[in-house]
Formats: sequence, structure tokens, C-alpha cells
Amino acid sequence: MGGWHGKYLFVDLTHRTFHSIPLPERLVSDYIGGRGIAAKLLFDHVVPQSDALSPHNEIIIFSGPLNGTNAPGSSRIVFMTKSPLGGVINPASMGGAFPNAFKRSGWDGVVISGTSANYVWLHMTPDGVSFNDASDIWGLSTSETENKIKSIIGNAARVACIGPAGERLVRFAAVVSETRTAARGGIGAVMGSKNLKALAVSGNCDVAIADRVMFKTVVQKIRDDQSENPSLIGLQMNGTAGLVSVVNAMGGLPTRNFQTGTFEAADDIAGSALTEYNRVKGMACQSCPVGCSLISEIKSGRFLGTRVEGPEYETVVMLGSNLGIADRDTIIAANHLCDELGLDTISTGNVIGFAIECAQRSLLSLKDTDGITLSWGNPELVLKLIDMIGNREGFAKHLGEGVMRLSRTISGSESFAMHVKGLELAGYDPRAVFGQALSYAIAPRGGEHGRGGYMIVEFFMPDVDLYSPNGKAERAAYLSENACIYDSAGLCSFNFVPIHLVPELINAVCGTHYTEECLRNAARRIITLERLFNMREGFSRKDDSLPPRLLNEPLPEGMAEGKRIDCLDSMLDDYYRLRGWDKLGKPKDIVSSNKD
Repeated sequence: MGGWHGKYLFVDLTHRTFHSIPLPERLVSDYIGGRGIAAKLLFDHVVPQSDALSPHNEIIIFSGPLNGTNAPGSSRIVFMTKSPLGGVINPASMGGAFPNAFKRSGWDGVVISGTSANYVWLHMTPDGVSFNDASDIWGLSTSETENKIKSIIGNAARVACIGPAGERLVRFAAVVSETRTAARGGIGAVMGSKNLKALAVSGNCDVAIADRVMFKTVVQKIRDDQSENPSLIGLQMNGTAGLVSVVNAMGGLPTRNFQTGTFEAADDIAGSALTEYNRVKGMACQSCPVGCSLISEIKSGRFLGTRVEGPEYETVVMLGSNLGIADRDTIIAANHLCDELGLDTISTGNVIGFAIECAQRSLLSLKDTDGITLSWGNPELVLKLIDMIGNREGFAKHLGEGVMRLSRTISGSESFAMHVKGLELAGYDPRAVFGQALSYAIAPRGGEHGRGGYMIVEFFMPDVDLYSPNGKAERAAYLSENACIYDSAGLCSFNFVPIHLVPELINAVCGTHYTEECLRNAARRIITLERLFNMREGFSRKDDSLPPRLLNEPLPEGMAEGKRIDCLDSMLDDYYRLRGWDKLGKPKDIVSSNKD
């Protein structure tokens, strides 16, 4: 099969064994790759109702058919597991250099099962997997871990690892590879629960392309389309943080734990300010012609010389405006610290904001916080709490449980606990764009901004009523299918690859005959399977909801002043109907769970 090596690995950490499994063509045709195949394998193998941090959970890393081909934006891979934050299915995505290196190892994917009795790191090569003692790197930061492993197996290898946060089972711990992360949903905690410090990949196995002439033609079509896209220039100049000023103007920038949607110092932390004062250069993932990221550096002061990739929009918001932080250097330093500890910046900023509001409302006393005063706009506090969370120290060890669990222990706080299905909300207040409310509610892993449909695009669409339920379900269904197709093919959704060219690209690589409707049918199958996984874990319509703050509290100022989400039920009804699900959100056509 073009685009595939035709095999994946099954690794048993408990018994330190591995074996090769042929990749069935039916699995590929039904689930495309990446997110789709990983979801099917997780559904089939994980014991229902099992604890996400138990040996019964699995980590599944699976490539798409376009990984390793140098197709535009094709360095994206999915890490799939059951989330320790919410107990739902959790597809986490990583860009950078790791995805293509993974494919060059000669394997299409890996299923990691069980728990090692001792600290271990794995090395995947075309020959299989070696199990290596990790006792000397346990406790190291992510960059220290990567450098240590590369000193052993060579700099050509790529390493995905956890930091102290994953080791200590912080429920929103991330997996980090160089400057990129599989961040959301706690995949790093699952690795830590398995005593797995890192996965390194090496190899030079090429991926076959079925029709190179057709492939070259389609790639040129994509590049021609990209060259005419005005959004691309903005991303190249200011990175994703260029959205900060736009979202603030629309009244949807989370500020002080979503108490409002406008931040008085938004321009100071926006992408344009980062470009002017902190930008070193632009940066792109492998095989990406867009380059939507920046390398930023602190140019003076205590953290002089600290560099990060980004900070991305979500990080700027959740470690910036959401905490009342108006200082770019603090955001860069906080971003760097999260990367070194292995923390998801979105959940980290969210849980700190929640704790500060609890103190603001006198729900947390100085005794509860070990004498630490929690207040908005305090750079030293933010950096201190990040370090304490990552190392599970003092009262911040409770913050490492995530907002949902923390709110259940603090009476009176659940109304402003900003999560859906246990996953802390991303950097858009949906009261300013109602479609995003639906996106948060229906996303399979909870409060993320993409896999339920990237609905903030409505900010940029003419003649769209941002505050009406009309048309939201149709757009969310369409955009969530697009996201699923990109995730499964191995493409970045920020790469501006037109969805109608994706089947042409896959066909050129694989020698298949997909149409866009074929891929949409597969996406619907995947989305339904993810729904069935969550239902099996006890989730239903009641969980497709939003924090009470968004439903009951109008925004106090800005363009969306007075708006609250008062139409979620009608949007859910419309969405379920479009999906062919019943009024409770239950799929009518049950997907087979027979193992492939």
C-alpha cells in the first residue's frame, strides 16, 4: 500500500515484549489512518470503565498515510488514550519533526500496553523496540531527557518524552518533543503511570508514493492555493498569537478566569507586540510551507535569553489575559517552564485562574494555600505555581488534579469551573461566538476548540449572526469532519490545505480512489465511534454541556456585552439530528467492536 509500511507494533511493558501486527486494508479503508485507526484500536482494546492511570489503559500513536511523504503540512501525528482528566477518549496531536521521524522508523503505529515494573524508555527502529533503563533520566526536564537520550543513540533520533509533571501524574501533563507537544488531556500522565519516560524513534525507511506525477501535481495545486490565502501572511509574521487582538475586539478573550471577554492590555501581549519586541525568527514544522510559529526570546531581565517556540495564541491567552498577566516576558518564561516540566499550557493557565478566583471569592484561605496570596496579574505567583504544579508540591498538588476534580472539593466553586467533560476550556469565550459553545460541548474529549469544529472562524465570516443558533449545527458538523479528516490523514489543519484536495493527495500517495464524500463518511464513522467510546464510559447528553458561568452569566462588557449561551439545547438537538443520533445523543447505528 502506498503511504503505508503495512505493519504496526504492539508493545507490552509489563512483560517487556513486542510483536509486529499486519495493518489490515479494511482498517485503513474504514478509518483512513491517524486519529481514526487509533480510535478503533483504543475502542477495541481498552477495558471499559477502567481507570485511565491503570495498566488497562493504552497509549496508541498512529501515523496517517501522508506522514513521511513531504506533502504540505504532513508532519502531524496522533497520540490516543483514555483521558485521566475526564475519562473520555483523548486524541492528542503533535507536530514538529517527530511525526515524520516516527514514520521513517518503518512502522505505521504503535500500541503501548501494560505498566513497566521499572522506569523505562523505548527506542523504536526498523528492527522493533528496545527497552532501556530510565532510572538515570527519571526526574529530568524534557530538554535534559532528550539530550541524554540523543547522546546515547545519536542526534538523528527524535524523542517524545515526559517531564516531572508526567512522572508525578499531573492529570494535564503533556508529551514533549523538542519544541512541540501532544499537550491536551493528560497523555503525559498516562505515560508516567506506565513508568515510561520516553519514546525515541530512528530509521530511514521511505514511504512509497503510488503516483509521483499525480502527487507533484496535487502539491502544486495546494501551494498555488496557499499563495493566494491572505491569512497565511499574517500567520507567518505574527504566529497564531496574531489572533489575540481580533478575539479581544470581538469580546471573546478569556480574562481572569472567563469573568470577562476583554483584556485592557491585550495589545501588549498580542502577536504584533511579540513580533516587534521578542521575535527572533519564524519557524515551520517539517514539510510545512506555512511556518505559523515564531521563535521568541526574552531580551532583558531575570530570564534574559530564554527562548520558546511561540508562544502560541492559546498559551498567550491562558497564561496571559486569563491570569491578568500583561507582561510578554512572563508569558514566555511561563511557556518555557511548562515545556520543561511537561505541562499543557491551556489547562495550567485555566487551573491557576480558577484557584485565584476561589481566593478572590474567599473560598480558599491563606491556610488552604500554605500562606501564598493568590491574586491577578502577579508574574512571580504564576511562575511559582507552575513549578509547584509540575512537581506536585504543597497545596498546588491539588491543582494538578485539574479544575473539575478541584472544584468538587471547594464548595461553591463549580459554577466558575471552566471545563467540559473534565478538560479545561481553550482560549475562546463562546459567549462572543455561539458556535464555539456547541463546539466545546460536542468535542469528544471536552473543552477543546478544534475537534468539535473550529467555530471561531465565524468571527471572520460576513453575514453570520454570532449570537444565533441558526446554522451552527451544520457548520460544526462540517468543520468537525474536516478536523477528523486532517487528523486521520496526518495533516495539520493550520496548513490551509483545501479539504477538496485532501482526497486527491491521499489517492496520489496510496493509489486509492477516495472522493471527499468517502472521506466524510469515514470521518462520520470515526466521530460516531468516539461517541460510543464515551457512552460506554458513562457519558451522555447531560455531559454535552458548558460551565454554568457561560450559561447564566452575561458578558459584562465589550462587543458581546450582555450575551450568554441561552440556546445550547436547540443547537444540540440540531447537531444530533444531523449526525443521525437520538435526542440523548445516542448513535442509532452501532459501530462494530470486533477486533480487526
